[in-house]
Amino acid sequence: MRKILICNLLILVLVGCAPAINTNPTATSILKEHSQVDILQYNNLIYINATSLESIKKLEFTKSEKIGEVVKTTNSSKKFKDFYATKLESGTEIFSTNDNNTYTIIAESNGQQILYTVLLEG
Repeated sequence: MRKILICNLLILVLVGCAPAINTNPTATSILKEHSQVDILQYNNLIYINATSLESIKKLEFTKSEKIGEVVKTTNSSKKFKDFYATKLESGTEIFSTNDNNTYTIIAESNGQQILYTVLLEG
C-alpha cells in the first residue's frame, strides 16, 4: 500500500495539471492529498522518502556532509519550514549524498539511513 501511495504521489506531482506557471510542490499541496506521506523540507524544496522506489534502489548513495537536523515533526501543512518533517523525529540528522546531488539527501534515524528525493514540477 505504501509503495502504491508513493508511486501515485510521484505520478501526480510529475504529471499534474500543467499550470501556466510551473511551481514546485509544497507541503500544503502534498499533505492535502496524502496526509500520511513521509516528507521533509530542505532549501524550500519538499523531499519524499524514496527507499521503496525501484529506480532509486538501483543507484548507490552514501551520506556525505551533515546539512542539518529535523527541527520539528508535524503533519500540519501550515507554516511548514526547512527541516520540518512528517515522520522523522526532531534531532534526526540530515546529510548530503556522495555525489553532492541536491536532489537526494539522507536522513539517519536510529542507525538506519533513509534516502529522500526531491519533488519537482515540470
